[in-house]
Amino acid sequence: MELQLGATIRKLRTEKAITQEELAEYVGVSFQAVSKWETNTTMPDITLLPKLAVFFGVSIDALFSVNTDDELERIDYMFENEHLTDQNFVYAKRTLDAILKNNENDVEALKRYAMLYMRRNNRDNLAAGRIIEKAINLSPLNDELYSMYRQVRGGDNYFARSGNGWFIRFCEPYAKKYPSNINLLGRLIDAYIEMRYFDRALDMIETLKIYDSNGMVDIFKGDLLFAQGYIDEAKAIWRSVDKTNIKLQYEIGERFNRVCDYEKAIEFFENAFSYAKKPRDLSSTYSLAFLYTALEKYQKAIEMWERILEVQKSDWNITEGTQAEWSKAEIAKLKSKL
Repeated sequence: MELQLGATIRKLRTEKAITQEELAEYVGVSFQAVSKWETNTTMPDITLLPKLAVFFGVSIDALFSVNTDDELERIDYMFENEHLTDQNFVYAKRTLDAILKNNENDVEALKRYAMLYMRRNNRDNLAAGRIIEKAINLSPLNDELYSMYRQVRGGDNYFARSGNGWFIRFCEPYAKKYPSNINLLGRLIDAYIEMRYFDRALDMIETLKIYDSNGMVDIFKGDLLFAQGYIDEAKAIWRSVDKTNIKLQYEIGERFNRVCDYEKAIEFFENAFSYAKKPRDLSSTYSLAFLYTALEKYQKAIEMWERILEVQKSDWNITEGTQAEWSKAEIAKLKSKL
């Protein structure tokens, strides 16, 4: 990994509100030399490192710390816009190893480490799960971590399941300690229902009712009724949700899709998109594209992928990379079926 000595010197100097001239005078060089260090044009002589460390009140090793934010941003870009080649995997792993060597409790680095394993063709879910567990222990209110953990410990078709029981055992104590974390409560309700722990699901729904102001309680009540065989009652609850709440409309669309009520699913997905504000979320449009494809309505599916391209460009300024390439490839594939 490229050392960021110049960036570290600049960061430490600005934090102490010291000018380049003052630092230069202390170590016995010109201020132009300090400027060149900070732009990584040249490196300080090795004999000056102890003096620099004393001046800033840090260890010599700390002077060679990596620019963590830049490295994490580079890894995020790789996840979003590039394929996870073996070369990219090795680069990301080496980078994260170095960051964690400097601070083994860096939650953001641990999160990326888990994501790295999760994207590796499902081969490393157990490793990802262990890393996420450590990250949750360090940052128990980080909801993204619970979402990732749900993926590797059951409940998401895109990743190999290790069992909802494992997810429940690990996450229940956090739900009891932090009951205002409504997203965690919702994931536990999902897991309870899948395991047919209906009484526990109902108890958790009652807890959720205290903290939830977004209407998810009614959706989970419908899920519980549906799992218990009360189909009409569940659908009635789902149909009653607020049309302007795009999150709820999307969630209900997914539920009608799962129970093969495709007309209703399309209605709710379209509602979710039509009420969205810029920059618009495209989850419902992706669902529509997949649904129309499954129904062999290829022209409608093409229209959805074209909508995705348009919104990515207008709302998110995305015109190239993996996301745009995916949409274009799907459009070409669908056109071949017409």
